[in-house]
Amino acid sequence: MGVAPGIVGGLANRFGTLYLHATGLQSGAPRADMHIDSVFRIASMTKPVTSLAVLMLVEEGKVDLDAPFAEYVPGYRQPEVLRSFDKATKRYATSPAESRITVRQLLTHTGGYGYWFMDAPLLALTKGAPNLLDPPFLMYPPGRKFSYSTSTDVLGQIFAPVAGMPIETFFERRIFAPLDMRDTGYSPPGDLSRLVTVNARRRGAFVEQPNETRGNAPRGGGGLYSTAADYLRFLCLLLNGGELEGRRLLARELVDAMTHNQISELYAERQVAALGERSNDFVFMDGSQKFGFGVMIETRDRPTGRAAGSYSWGGIYNTYFWVDPSADLTGVLLTQTLPFADPAVHGAYERFEKAAYGARQKRNA
Repeated sequence: MGVAPGIVGGLANRFGTLYLHATGLQSGAPRADMHIDSVFRIASMTKPVTSLAVLMLVEEGKVDLDAPFAEYVPGYRQPEVLRSFDKATKRYATSPAESRITVRQLLTHTGGYGYWFMDAPLLALTKGAPNLLDPPFLMYPPGRKFSYSTSTDVLGQIFAPVAGMPIETFFERRIFAPLDMRDTGYSPPGDLSRLVTVNARRRGAFVEQPNETRGNAPRGGGGLYSTAADYLRFLCLLLNGGELEGRRLLARELVDAMTHNQISELYAERQVAALGERSNDFVFMDGSQKFGFGVMIETRDRPTGRAAGSYSWGGIYNTYFWVDPSADLTGVLLTQTLPFADPAVHGAYERFEKAAYGARQKRNA
């Protein structure tokens, strides 16, 4: 079985796109080739967009990173902290947290929230669709541990009360339109023939999943559709310190804050999945990484070429990106396969990265 039915990869530097290539199939039934403008569900690659948007509110003086999140969202209920859970009976005990969750903690996945497919107690209590905004409990006391979570979904509630518009409107007006990201938003493309089909690995074969005709409710932690070219424009904005083609969206110092360690002495340890059909353990994390606001920070040079200080993240359907300011290089690789952190796809991502740095070295020789 191959890496994926179809893949799109792209590279850019601070001046713009350097490379875009599509290979394989966008869909098997009906059969359709992958194209560089095929539209993907980028899932948790939404999180860095949300982080940037929140920092725009910080720059405007409307949000304080270290203020309790509850101060900005009327009606927000902070869950209590899980103290014990009985797997057989699904009974659990909680107690109030000693502190209120801050905006900074939500941005860095240190607020104590969990993820239904990563945390067995939450998975056991999930009936149908998980409640991303109001889970039954926090997995950890706020500020004690980095744990990948629904915290960015919770954070996405901040836009309506603070900015006076829903998250999807804020993104479109303040980020996508200025960056000319015409194929990015919370709805599938108007031409559904451009939408890439999701494939799940099952018993040695890829099994196609039915395509949706409408998106889910907009949220901070996922749900965006995009193309490789569009997302590279967002990454170029970060690479340029918050400015692209003469339009500044965020102050350089706040982009620097977003893309540097914000979890102090904590580390972004390997994340262990609870639902194998949804995600593998996060193969790209080894405990040496830190975390900024929505992005993972490398603390040492990677054998593929990426330098310490580079940052990256991905999405559940095996979409990945990295940004390396020291090399003036950013890359994105998109598939639509499950489960997440697929070793074959991630191996292809690493080979793509290594080839990009190899080509860069030859060009600079």
